[in-house]
Amino acid sequence: MNKTQTTGASMRSRLSDSYRGPRMKRYKALVKEMLAGFVLMSGLAWCTRKLLWRDRVAVLLYHDPDPDTLDRHLTYLGKLCEFVPLTDVSAPGRGRPRVAITLDDGHAGNAKLLPVFIKHKVRPTIFLCSRIVGRPRSHWWLHPGSLRVGHERLKRMTNDERLAALAAQGYQQDGDDRPTGLSIEQMQAMREHVDFQAHTRFHPILTHCSDAESKAEISDSRHEIATLLQQPCEHFAYPNGNYGEREVEFVRAAGFKTARTCDIGWNDQHTDPYRLRTIIIDDAASTLRFAAQLSGIALFLRYLREGGGWRGKFPQF
Repeated sequence: MNKTQTTGASMRSRLSDSYRGPRMKRYKALVKEMLAGFVLMSGLAWCTRKLLWRDRVAVLLYHDPDPDTLDRHLTYLGKLCEFVPLTDVSAPGRGRPRVAITLDDGHAGNAKLLPVFIKHKVRPTIFLCSRIVGRPRSHWWLHPGSLRVGHERLKRMTNDERLAALAAQGYQQDGDDRPTGLSIEQMQAMREHVDFQAHTRFHPILTHCSDAESKAEISDSRHEIATLLQQPCEHFAYPNGNYGEREVEFVRAAGFKTARTCDIGWNDQHTDPYRLRTIIIDDAASTLRFAAQLSGIALFLRYLREGGGWRGKFPQF
């Protein structure tokens, strides 16, 4: 093959790849929609709601949804259940399913959701990374260096290894950068309608931190959020859903009243307050997929495939 032929073959390969990527995304999206339709049409979602949700509290976990998507989701939810704040997660039920809305990390985009919260009379809980919000700093996985190294690879490193790998890519967790979190002004504007709580300082994988690091990330974030917003900070969420007995003890010792996991399930007065269960929602889910995700079935199957076990526990590294 001559140089011209080689160049032509290379160009055709790149063009093929450029078409294959979007085509594969569309195919996967179609499959997800079809599976969601099956979960609903088969009655599995209805059975889950009647047998498992009942009058318990489903704590939904979002990250950075757009206002239109969240509006559609909350409109659908309003026909099924009652909205309650996270503080009522262990209150006795009144015979109808309940739902609490939570968002992790404190993304700047969350500020655009305030009109949606007010419209649906929802008081969500936003778990903040206390040393990222209100500063010109970036969440580490949103930095270009994290993409180059690989988010999942970084999550599996010890905390020192992760920080060293990110530093080699130009990221310093306590240095100024492109701001990706809520600003002080945005949080002040939202506080009348939103509960702001703690999600560590820098969002490390706690189970890959030393005892001192894990303890400080948990306890210091509580004090920093309380100081930042001049209000009590009593609830915590484990970053990335990774936690163990050590982290539970640190959360309890820090004075938090509850801690939300990424374990699948519904909550009532018998749920361990430091192991609140949740259902993770795709920020961009169509209404059909959202309705199916409320059953927890797809998430349960994913956890099972990744080693989480039959009890719906988030797969730990």
